Order: sequence, then structure tokens, then C-alpha cells
Amino acid sequence: MRPASSRSTFRSFIDRFLGRMSRIGVTIILTASAVIIAVALIWILSFVRLVVFDFNLVLATTIVTILTATPIIYTTIGFVHEIAQKSKALARMTENLAIAFHNAEEANEAKSRFLANMSHELRTPLNAVIGFSDIMLNQRFGRIENPRYVDYAKDINSSGIHLLGIINDILDLSKIESGEASVEPENEFDIVTVIESACAMLRPLAARQQVALAIDVPDQRYVLLAVERMVRQVLLNILSNAIKYTGATGTVRLTVDRCSNGALTISVVDTGIGMTAEEIRVAMSPFGQVKSKLSGIHAGTGLGLPLAKAMMDMHGGSLVIRSVPGRGSSVALRFPTSRIRHDTSPVLVVQEITPRAS
Repeated sequence: MRPASSRSTFRSFIDRFLGRMSRIGVTIILTASAVIIAVALIWILSFVRLVVFDFNLVLATTIVTILTATPIIYTTIGFVHEIAQKSKALARMTENLAIAFHNAEEANEAKSRFLANMSHELRTPLNAVIGFSDIMLNQRFGRIENPRYVDYAKDINSSGIHLLGIINDILDLSKIESGEASVEPENEFDIVTVIESACAMLRPLAARQQVALAIDVPDQRYVLLAVERMVRQVLLNILSNAIKYTGATGTVRLTVDRCSNGALTISVVDTGIGMTAEEIRVAMSPFGQVKSKLSGIHAGTGLGLPLAKAMMDMHGGSLVIRSVPGRGSSVALRFPTSRIRHDTSPVLVVQEITPRAS
């Protein structure tokens, strides 16, 4: 029996030999081979007296074989050549895609390293700006006679804090993408307390937007094993987005539910402008911003949702958005069962925060 390597070599030789010939030349060779094989079969059958081997039979067999095999072989060769060309094109595309994917991965890693380095470099002087502007704003080393300087210090301080928040978001996202965020220690904490803390921080924003903020939690308290700072940041990002893109007299409702499989789901439902499927895809991409009538009013970096999604993934959870344009959005944050602990302490069931109309 011929070894596999020998068969492969022979097949490769035949492919190269036929590949150098034209379509008509290959058809002639294969048709001639078919005629020889047909005549040989007739000659073999004549030995068992099934047919009489004579010139007329050989001529008829040759003519029938040529008329039958030629169009089939010619058409098949065309298909084979076309498939071969497409295979080569596909191989080139696959190779180009592999190179592009490798380059994209390297570029993404370089981008993450650059953002992390820049964020570190910017935070040091920015903290100094915030600290010194806070000293001037509170006039700790003496009274400032001109009140305009106090206003300037206030603007510098608030702008510095805002810029520091953006830099921290970029740094968090780059750390998560590079796999370095897991070094932060996890601890057990009451999820309801964190929810109430996040909502308290957003009450002024809800009041300015004239949006009703409702918190609906179960009687049972739950203790979560996670990075508390990140969970609070996720809630702040989701709730602030919901408030910003919900018009006046609208409602944002947060609910906490325990699923049948033991997972804990925090849902934020608003009556805002909503999004299409394509807009959700854009909103979930880093620095992606959905164009809407409220985009100019509420400027942002486009990092809120991607950062929240990355932080949920880091905890083994999920973030799912469902939305209908003009009818609002629903964001579900689900934490796995392994991160949930029970606590029998009493809890406030519903807390309504309805802002005054301006």
C-alpha cells in the first residue's frame, strides 16, 4: 500500500501538472482517459463472454464516451477552477484578517497602556489643582477681598473634579481591559445601603431634571461579595444616564429582585427617550455617544455604560439593556448566586423621591 506521504506527493504533482494546462487541454486528456478506461472494461467483459470485442463495439463505445464525458468534464473543470480561485482568495482574506486582528490587538493594548500612563500622569497635577483651588475657595489662609476670585476658584475646583472623574473612568476602563483591575480587594457589604447611597448622590440631579426617582427593594436584605466602589460606580452610571435622558415629569424606578436560580437582579427602568438596537450598540462601545435631542444638553464622554458593563463582567455578572424609542429603557444588572449572602435586617421597602417643580 502506498504511504500517505507518497499519495500526497503524487496528488500534488497531478494538481500542478493539470494546473498549468488550459481548460480545453485538461478536458481532452481526461476524456481520452475515460475512453481508454471504457475500452479496457469492454475488453475485460469479453473474457467472460458478456460482449463480443470487435471494432464496431470499440468505435461505438469511444463515440458514446466522448459525447457523454466531454461536456461533463469540461463543465466540472470550470467549477473546479472557480472553486480553486475562490479558495485562494479566501485563504488570502483569512491571512489578511489574521494579520489585521493581530495588529488590532496590539493597537488596543498600546492604547490601554497609553491611557493608563496618561491618566496617572494627569491625576497628580490635577489633584494639586483641586486641592489648591479648594483652599482658595474656602479662604483657609485669609479672606479674599474680591468675590470674583472666589467664583473663579469655585469654577476651577468643580472643573477639576469633573475632569478627574473622566480620567478615573478612563483609567478604570483601561485597567479592566488589561486585566489589572482584579487586584482591588473585594468585601461583603449590604447592597441596599449602596443603592441608597447612590440614589442620595443623584437626588440633586433628579430634582434639576424634575424626574421622579423611585426605589423598590424587598424586605430581605442581601449582602454582596464584590468591590464596593465598582458596584457603586455601576449604579451611579446607570442611574445618572436614566435621569439625564428622561424628560421632565418622567420616572426612573430601581427594583431589586431575587431570581429563581438565586441570582440577584437590580433593574433600572425609565420613561425616557429610549434607543434603537443600533443606538444601544453605539452606547455600549467605549466613547460611543447616541445622537438625540438631549445629547447637546447632557454632554459626556461615552464611558458610562461601557465601564459599567466591564465592571459587571469582572464580577461574573451581566448588564442587559432593553429599550424602545420613545418609550424608555430598562437596564438589568445581574449578580451570580455565588456573590450573594443573606441578611435578615429590616429594610425600607419603597422610597419615593419626587422633585419639586421649578
